[in-house]
Amino acid sequence: MTAPIEPGLYAGVPEAVYHGGPGISSSGARRLLQVTPHRWRWERENPKPPSEEMEFGTAVHTLVLGTGATLVDTGHQKWNTNVAKARVAEIRAAGDVPMRPLDFEAAHTAAANVRAHESASRLLTGGIPELSAYARDPETGVMLRARGDYVRLRDSHAALVDDLKTTSESGPDGFLWSVAKYGYHRQQAFYEFVFALLGIEIEFVFIVVCNAPPYEVFVVDLPRRAVDLGERDIRRALERYASCVLTDIWPSHADGIHHIDLPEKTYRQEEWVS
Repeated sequence: MTAPIEPGLYAGVPEAVYHGGPGISSSGARRLLQVTPHRWRWERENPKPPSEEMEFGTAVHTLVLGTGATLVDTGHQKWNTNVAKARVAEIRAAGDVPMRPLDFEAAHTAAANVRAHESASRLLTGGIPELSAYARDPETGVMLRARGDYVRLRDSHAALVDDLKTTSESGPDGFLWSVAKYGYHRQQAFYEFVFALLGIEIEFVFIVVCNAPPYEVFVVDLPRRAVDLGERDIRRALERYASCVLTDIWPSHADGIHHIDLPEKTYRQEEWVS
């Protein structure tokens, strides 16, 4: 399957096709706000292999949503032997996700907890997993793509979008720091914008499962002011991306001497210890 080139909703788009498609995604826009365009393009052309934490999240997504790469228990808790390395390489070559036995069991436990959670289970009913949305930004002409983990279309103009996250935080109060760190408020703003361009107003909810025992589950949403901030940030990212594409100039850090200082909290530490 080739990547869609026209605006619309598309079910069944393979993950590799989606990520290799035209334009920019939410994760790409968020990253462009964190690094220089030069680094951003380099990272896109030289992608890092997924970390074990990322693969655990992928595993939970697969088990909860029922779509994605097959998870394979390698049978080896340590991957430092030639036999284990060969097995891992074989699984990756087949396009599957290799897992250590304990991680394999943990992912199944986490996914089962999500399905057993009353609110999460209700949210994950009657919809479409991994539904891809494509729309063109009217201001820059850039193609935007968003991939809802689970989308329930209420009618032709309204939908519920559930985003499944794994976290090292123990609950909602800690998860707010992950929202700020990873820009999840920007992700929500990006998704709302893409769906709105298709004439669909969405309600956006995060379903979160802890990635350590006892793999607790909670559901959160964000206040409007957080999403409004994300919307302003995303606009800056789109304008930056459009400029780079138009000129084919992907700038690095500015030339000259950068005058920096210590963080304020470092100065405040002196007050605490004196």
